[in-house]
Amino acid sequence: MTDGVTVEEVAPLLRSAVLRLARRLRVERGLSALSNNKITILSNLAREENGTPSRIALEERQHLQSLTRPLAELEGAALIKRSSDPEDGRRSILNITPAGREALEADMRLRDEWLCGILAGLDTHELDTLYCAARIVDHLGTSL
Repeated sequence: MTDGVTVEEVAPLLRSAVLRLARRLRVERGLSALSNNKITILSNLAREENGTPSRIALEERQHLQSLTRPLAELEGAALIKRSSDPEDGRRSILNITPAGREALEADMRLRDEWLCGILAGLDTHELDTLYCAARIVDHLGTSL
């Protein structure tokens, strides 16, 4: 990369690369029983330990209504547990169950195995560069 690279040049390149990789990772996970939306919910609950449907929708930039069905399916499969909020009984508190954590980890393992195979062809410098880039991309993804 040269000193003259601008954000206007990096943005479309980064967007394209991230979307292509994300698409490939979705394909490589095979026929997992978990949809992308369910993975998003389980990942959020694994990261945050618990949450409300409203908070998850806000953090994941989704409409609350689009979470209703996947939440019900995750609860029906005992991958999440729903309980009443002790402070406001109208609100639900969601927690990932051990089975939910296991299902999430199994799904992530499929993607990680494929990615490890691809990364194995890179040299040490390329791996170091990707490590730094991944940390930056992660930071960008969590910026609000």
